[in-house]
Amino acid sequence: MNNPNSSNPLDTRIREHYENMPPSEKRLADLLLSFPGDVADYSASELCELAKTSKAAATRFFSRLGYKDFSDARRQAREAKNWGALNYQSSYKSDSKDAKVSDLVTKHLDREQTNLQRSLESIDVASFRSLIKALSSKKRVLVIGYRNNRFLAEYFHRQLSIIRDNVSLHPGANQTISEELFNIGPDDLLIIFGMRRRTPLLEKIIQHAKDKQTQIALISDPTAASLEKYASWKISCVIHSASTFDSYTSVMSILNLLITQLIEQSPDAAARINAIEAAHSQFAELGSL
Repeated sequence: MNNPNSSNPLDTRIREHYENMPPSEKRLADLLLSFPGDVADYSASELCELAKTSKAAATRFFSRLGYKDFSDARRQAREAKNWGALNYQSSYKSDSKDAKVSDLVTKHLDREQTNLQRSLESIDVASFRSLIKALSSKKRVLVIGYRNNRFLAEYFHRQLSIIRDNVSLHPGANQTISEELFNIGPDDLLIIFGMRRRTPLLEKIIQHAKDKQTQIALISDPTAASLEKYASWKISCVIHSASTFDSYTSVMSILNLLITQLIEQSPDAAARINAIEAAHSQFAELGSL
């Protein structure tokens, strides 16, 4: 997928031309400055109705902004929306002040359930079991996450560290990734979190792992298809949301499933957890219920 920043996005074009627009075009401009993602979801007629302007004004509006036609603007808006640009995720409909809280909760719940179902049903059981075996047997497990992927990586690193030794989180504070990955090899496993919007550095990390004959498990959303070719294991999580920000419910659920299965299939996991609990009791750092 092409980065939408390769040409000026819709909201930037609107701001550049806003002062020269007549009132009929400014009404459409005002709507799209607040909800630029609506170009991807509404027809030209529907946008005109929402903005209380004419189809002729809309035609002039998109021409003024440098688009061939409305379809050209819609294509760019869809790219931005799929890329994960935050200002393209909300819409006039979802922001309606008349929406009932119960309707918003229902819509949110429906979206979350769909994400969970589609993500869990897409798991290849044989591949999943193979990944669990690798998580248990590899000498080192290196967990990598940038931007929003960082907290997912931190969670998985923390849970995995309870079960086994030699688990590390990358990049470390005040470190470059090259200083931490220069000596990886066939005995190591890289867990890479690649939810949108990803840094281009992930492609270089994956290529480096391939050169070092290090296996990769890629946990990402469906937009990371271009990164999958060198991954030994691929887990695709649906992260669409009814709001502006992506939802990571499905990711956390799959990570929980991975950890649970790893505990059940690792002979040393139970003894390790018991030892940790004994240490908790000794230090009394967690208190009691």
